[in-house]
Amino acid sequence: MSGRGLLESSRNAVDGLLHVLQQDWHMRFICLVGAVVMLISALLRVTRVEVLILLLAIALVVLAEVLNRAIEVIVDLVSPGYHPLARVAKDVGGAGVLVAAIMGGVIALGVFVNADALAVIQGLSTRPAPGYTHVGLVGLVTVVVAVILGKVWGGRGSLTRGGLVSAHSALAFFCFISIWFLTDDAITRGLAFVLAVLVAESRVEAGIHSMREVVIGTVVALVVGMLLYGLFTVRTGA
Repeated sequence: MSGRGLLESSRNAVDGLLHVLQQDWHMRFICLVGAVVMLISALLRVTRVEVLILLLAIALVVLAEVLNRAIEVIVDLVSPGYHPLARVAKDVGGAGVLVAAIMGGVIALGVFVNADALAVIQGLSTRPAPGYTHVGLVGLVTVVVAVILGKVWGGRGSLTRGGLVSAHSALAFFCFISIWFLTDDAITRGLAFVLAVLVAESRVEAGIHSMREVVIGTVVALVVGMLLYGLFTVRTGA
């Protein structure tokens, strides 16, 4: 497959994922639960391996919901009217999601419900605070989910363009707040802030977002970043 063909296939795959997010509230709920799971993982200071296991569990449920949506679309195309076999096909697809969700829940419980997790809750754990990579991943997932939900509930624009929350502004300012906590260098912090402002300004100048939508995206990023980095990281050498 040529590079251009690979790029086109990747673009089509992203379009498919965006379709599921726009049309299926189950997928949006899964994204919300996934963000909560990642947040809890930081609170309970899970290990790197446990984070990967949780991400695999979330990906398993997302994959099942994507396949279920594909089955529903094909069934509706082939059988627009009611047919017993069409119902069976949709029920089987839903069963796959249910099995994946149950398995994901079991995996999450296996990671969270253990002696170390209880020790963290009681303040007795000797586990170190989560690292910057872990906190950054949790923050990124949280910001993306907040942007998606804001765009869907806002009722304007689409997931890829426009909407109540500016995704570019949110991600740019989350990168800025991450850099702020990662370094004490004033020049680096200043450059990160200027770049974030330029990204936000470009969305307004292009007519893609209003100033209000850019500000909402900025606030989402700053709130998520300040809370996560402020609560869950320890500044080295501070």
